[in-house]
Amino acid sequence: MVSLLDSGLGEFLIPIFLFILIYAIIYAALSKTKFFGDSININAIIAFAMAALFAAMPGAMEFISVIAPWFIIMVMVAFSVLLIFMFGGLKGDVIESIFKNTTVYWTIIILSIIIVVGGLTVVYGPFFVGGTPEGEGAGPSIHKAIFNVKVLTTIVVLIIFSFAVRLLSFESLRD
Repeated sequence: MVSLLDSGLGEFLIPIFLFILIYAIIYAALSKTKFFGDSININAIIAFAMAALFAAMPGAMEFISVIAPWFIIMVMVAFSVLLIFMFGGLKGDVIESIFKNTTVYWTIIILSIIIVVGGLTVVYGPFFVGGTPEGEGAGPSIHKAIFNVKVLTTIVVLIIFSFAVRLLSFESLRD
C-alpha cells in the first residue's frame, strides 16, 4: 500500500517544516528576550531572514534535521517522567524547586551539548576526518591525530568528568 511519505512527499515537506521550526524558535527567542524591542514586526522580519539564511545552507538544514528529533525525544522523556511523578502525587511547587536546582540545569546543558556535537559529527564529520588529502609533512598527521575517534572520545569524557567534579564539589561546599 502506498502512503504519502513513500511517494516522496516527505522529502519535499521536510525543508518547509524545518523552515517553520527555525522561524518559530528564533521568533520566540526574540520575543522573549526583547533583544530588538517590543515590536512584533521587527522580530518577525529578523526571524524570517534568519530562517531563510538557514534554508539557503544545506549543511545547516541537515544539522537541524539531525538534532531536532533528539531534542524532541529529550523533551518527551522529561514530560513523561514529570507526568509519572505528578500522577504519584508530586505537587507543582516541588517540581518548580527541582528545576531551579543547578544540577538539573547542568544535566540539560550537557545532554544538549552531546546532541549538538553528535549532530555536528554526523553532518560535518566526514569533511573533517577525510578533508585533507594524503600528503607529505606534519599537517595530515596532526589532522589525523586530533580528529581521531579515540582522542575526541577522551576529550568528551574529560569534559563530562570535569562537570561532574565541579557539581559534586559545589554540592559538598553547601552542606
